[in-house]
Amino acid sequence: MCFQDFGSENGRDAVKLQIPIEQDLIDRLFPFWTSIFGEGGDLDPDLFLGSETDACDTTLYLKEEEGCPVATCLTVRSKTAPGLAGFAEVATDPAVRGRGLASALCRQAVDDFVTEGGVAFFLGTGNPVAARIYHRLGWRKLAGANVMANIVDGRSPEAFLVDHFREKGAVTVSAAGPDVRIPMIPLIWTPHDTQVLDANVGLFSRRYVMQPSCMGLYPRYVRTLSGQGAWFAARTEDARTVGISTARRRGDDSCQVDGFVHGSYEEAWADTLAPAIEWGRSAGRSVVARVSAEDEDKRSKFESLGFEAEREEAGGFNIDGREVTAVKLSLTA
Repeated sequence: MCFQDFGSENGRDAVKLQIPIEQDLIDRLFPFWTSIFGEGGDLDPDLFLGSETDACDTTLYLKEEEGCPVATCLTVRSKTAPGLAGFAEVATDPAVRGRGLASALCRQAVDDFVTEGGVAFFLGTGNPVAARIYHRLGWRKLAGANVMANIVDGRSPEAFLVDHFREKGAVTVSAAGPDVRIPMIPLIWTPHDTQVLDANVGLFSRRYVMQPSCMGLYPRYVRTLSGQGAWFAARTEDARTVGISTARRRGDDSCQVDGFVHGSYEEAWADTLAPAIEWGRSAGRSVVARVSAEDEDKRSKFESLGFEAEREEAGGFNIDGREVTAVKLSLTA
């Protein structure tokens, strides 16, 4: 655990700590975060012990008083795509609010990100008061999401998303892991035409559904598929994640597959789905898919891989409060 004292504007002895950190500090942090956010945070304790150091540079900004955390924020920066980072665990003890402690920590985190060559900094918030603070520090809201992006060169988040995927490149597909925790964010927050991005994890395009999460995206995949399936990522040589596929066991001895790619990489869709399909087959299960009846292009893509429509399921998906029929397809080839 390495650290640096930097001193906040409104409180001294704030520190910057590089993950991994010691267990005794973790034991103080998690009860503090639970008291602020409730159970089920976006980051697991193992990350703070160093489980993802090969994939991410994670930095904790911390202010303690009398041995207890009173303000925190956290930067998780991709090692494979170092221009991208996520922002999390911004918290202040209610007893010390109004002193600007978290704001000072956040300002330091932004300054460090800029100094270290950062390009795009993402966070999720449903708190309008916090959003105003983030706005003052350079973050801007994405339409259709409780997600904000701080684009260092002043571009809008929407312009960044377009530019990020503009340059084409060769794609390889392999098992997903912590290295996609941050690079998957631009892919998912692109406004896809497909309504249902992935039925296995309940992921919808922000073009149709307000999505509340940013740093919760990776844990969503891990927790949903842990012990029940697998997931795979399509990546370019410069570490952009341009597609994701999943395979998940169902109670009827079938394996449901799904996935999506960025619109600029439609030709990689079949290759992105291939390992998910093979995972289901290797488990000795029939392979199925469920798509929105209104996602006709996606249905056609599955049919081009040898899937055939089996039946329609009324109320298959709830898309922004509207019940949409699902079409179940089975792989016959």
